[in-house]
Amino acid sequence: MVRAMRHRASPTHARNRAELQWSMPMTWLAGLLLLIVCSASASQQAPVGQDPNEVDPLVQDAASRPPVETRGVSVQGANEAAAAQPPTASQDPQREQKAQASTQQVSPASATPIMIDATHGVLFRVFPPMTASLPAELAAAKPAQPRSSYLLGTIHFGTPEEQGVDYAILEQALASTETFVNEANLDEPWEPSYDDYRWLPPAQSLSAMLSKSSYAMAHSLLRNVRVQELSRMKPWSVLALLEARGETGGDATMDASLQRIARASGKRLVHLETLEQQLQALDCVPANEHALVLEERLRAPWILRDESTAAMNYYRARNLGGWLADIDRMYGLSYAGKAIEQRSRHCLLEERNARWIGQLEVLFQDGPSFVAVGAVHLVGPEGLLAILRRDGYRIEEVPL
Repeated sequence: MVRAMRHRASPTHARNRAELQWSMPMTWLAGLLLLIVCSASASQQAPVGQDPNEVDPLVQDAASRPPVETRGVSVQGANEAAAAQPPTASQDPQREQKAQASTQQVSPASATPIMIDATHGVLFRVFPPMTASLPAELAAAKPAQPRSSYLLGTIHFGTPEEQGVDYAILEQALASTETFVNEANLDEPWEPSYDDYRWLPPAQSLSAMLSKSSYAMAHSLLRNVRVQELSRMKPWSVLALLEARGETGGDATMDASLQRIARASGKRLVHLETLEQQLQALDCVPANEHALVLEERLRAPWILRDESTAAMNYYRARNLGGWLADIDRMYGLSYAGKAIEQRSRHCLLEERNARWIGQLEVLFQDGPSFVAVGAVHLVGPEGLLAILRRDGYRIEEVPL
């Protein structure tokens, strides 16, 4: 599903970390992941005292910065390993090429046109429109232009080397702002009432919802999940783990790292939703229906592996429009499975974007903020970038 969104909502809080070790990093995308994760506008005046043609110091710094040293497995080695994976019958072997080269693709299964957002990048400067002033204010002095903010699209699994992210640039951008904004508080304590969102009712079990072979496949792919926990997990939470390569991430995820840096540097922290609101979005499709999607995914588990690799490649290439279009094709799912996934996608993307945008525009008007949300929230016709542009905001990509 929307991998960059689903990752986000699994708690990694200290007091229940052992109990929730199986959970997705707090979001695929699916980071969950998840699972993430969204798309020109009229140009406007630069802030008072700022040359509209002035080069962003972050852009200058990025151009002169030496390559980041890699740790552990090299990026080249990771790319070679991904390239060595055999193509699958269900996957178009040139799908990423097609996504980058075309502005419109057609899904063979549905013959429905899939528009590809041409936005490039994952880090953007956001310039608010000039606010309306009363005549008396105009006569007294030239009204001040709100300062620019930053908007970052995150991915909720993988290492900085895999993501191709230089955290020094992110820290420099964060240091120039007053407020750090993310989806939900990653340190929010887990409440017992939240268990109903991730666990099946006592009378149900995952093994009864899936075929014997598919349940065995889930168990073989998620070796770190105890059998007792797997049998209680709702289908969305199993999918979230599978789509993020089984990674739980914890404090090492991009989202958690940024919140920790912001807190340590004394930034004001603002969260766009509560953990429970995030769980409600993830659990918006009934478990017995979502089980169909999980069953179809487990019949062809290599598609999940390939899509996780493709998601990271799209992120490294800063091609979020191609990533979203790839998600929307829903490779390997039947017509019924795609209909279920589309409902889940609407809960995870469009509904949450509509709920967030008012808060974000107030924050952008009030002062410089650094906003970090799942990457696929940024692109698409109802993505945050497209909505901001329609509302008069100017958007500039910052190389990262």
